[in-house]
Amino acid sequence: MTGDQTTSGAQTPTVTESTSTEAETTGPEETEAVTAEQPLTLLLIGIDADSGSQRADVIMLVRIDEEREHLTAMSIPRDLWVEIPGQGEAKINAAYAYGGAELLKETVNGLYDSSIDHTLVVDFEAFSELSTILGPITVETADGPVSLEGDEALSFVRERMSLPGGDFDRVRRQQAFLAGTSAALQGATPAQLQELAQLAGEYIEADGSQGLNSQALLLNLVADVAGTEQTFFTAPHAGTGWSGDGQSIVLVDAEATDGLASAYESDSVSDWIEEADPITLDSGSSRSRV
Repeated sequence: MTGDQTTSGAQTPTVTESTSTEAETTGPEETEAVTAEQPLTLLLIGIDADSGSQRADVIMLVRIDEEREHLTAMSIPRDLWVEIPGQGEAKINAAYAYGGAELLKETVNGLYDSSIDHTLVVDFEAFSELSTILGPITVETADGPVSLEGDEALSFVRERMSLPGGDFDRVRRQQAFLAGTSAALQGATPAQLQELAQLAGEYIEADGSQGLNSQALLLNLVADVAGTEQTFFTAPHAGTGWSGDGQSIVLVDAEATDGLASAYESDSVSDWIEEADPITLDSGSSRSRV
């Protein structure tokens, strides 16, 4: 199920903003560096290994513009009903179950024309470990800032059933946690960065490999993120509905998605967000809570 929202009209993308001040590989695919003159696009895939599910629980498209001034992180609803290459129509998170990170990358690229440079598959347990290394992580919520560390951080990003908006609210929580993590990263000590690199080698698969490849990509990403103006938002959609076989799904807003795809192609996502006038996380729907 996709929460208890059952609207049929188009939904405005949900957004929150925050500002924060190549190595050898061990896997089948070598990670190529992206220069500062090019936009950098990453597909962040969160999986909950403990649940036994083969589907992606978190799908986030991260774009850092070529000037390294703006970072946009778009959460894609896991129940978004799309065409998966070679599989037909299904929820977008099923692409990971069908063909791993590569098929999900192909699906997202086809939808948003996003030219993804790297994929990062992250085990949910990494949230707990990360918050312990940097923590506590300060997260802005509807009830004010909260400090999260260890199992509390993991529960915060996992929780869905108790939230009024179900998966939509969980997405907002994940955005808020990542915004807090980004802020904490800017003050990380060399010792903490070393611990994070070790964490990446254990819990993160970068471009199909772990170990040094993940560590190098993470440390490069920390440098690229520093000082960027950051915007977290949810992919535009046309509300919820039902598939022909009775599944609760999130419907694609074709017109908005086409406009966003053009923005990714021209590296003007920040401009698209301004023109779309999205609702900020702090001023979101009264039903939505973080």
